[in-house]
Amino acid sequence: MNGKIIRSLLYLLPMFLLTGCITVFVPVNTPTPQPTPIPLATIALPTNTKSPPSPTPTHSAPVCSVDPLAGACSVPNAGTLSKVCIKKVPYTLLGFSPGSTIEISDPTLTCKNEGLRGGVQQYSCTGQQLISYDVKVCNPTCTAALNTTNGLCSNGYGYDSAGGCCWPVPDMEPGCVMYRVDIGACQ
Repeated sequence: MNGKIIRSLLYLLPMFLLTGCITVFVPVNTPTPQPTPIPLATIALPTNTKSPPSPTPTHSAPVCSVDPLAGACSVPNAGTLSKVCIKKVPYTLLGFSPGSTIEISDPTLTCKNEGLRGGVQQYSCTGQQLISYDVKVCNPTCTAALNTTNGLCSNGYGYDSAGGCCWPVPDMEPGCVMYRVDIGACQ
């Protein structure tokens, strides 16, 4: 009988010891340590000691002392006169200086010349609701231009025959201005 008890204890003792070694994992909120910065080796790059040549324009003609296009023509006045909905289609009525023309670059905007009313050139425009469009408004009586094909001035400059000098070519033709047309919404 003693032998049975000892054998039973030999079997039970390792089981008790092993169950004491089994741990239950319970998650614990521990803060994540901040990463340690690792200094990187710096490499000295060779510096360019030569500077690029300056883009000094070379002209056969002198550079104009005053803007030759300044007094040549006036930029048209532009403004929104009203906004209205007709059969749930939004329209914006624009007013420009008499004789002004417009150039539309977006095919979703359509404008109709409504003629001269009260000394204002009027256009009614419609397009997608709540969209803004840019139109180029020009004074067609402007004839001022710079000749860029005669070779007397470098790239980006044009020749003014009246003054016999070179002047930077503007981004837009003389007598033109960009105007933003805001189309409203209809309910």
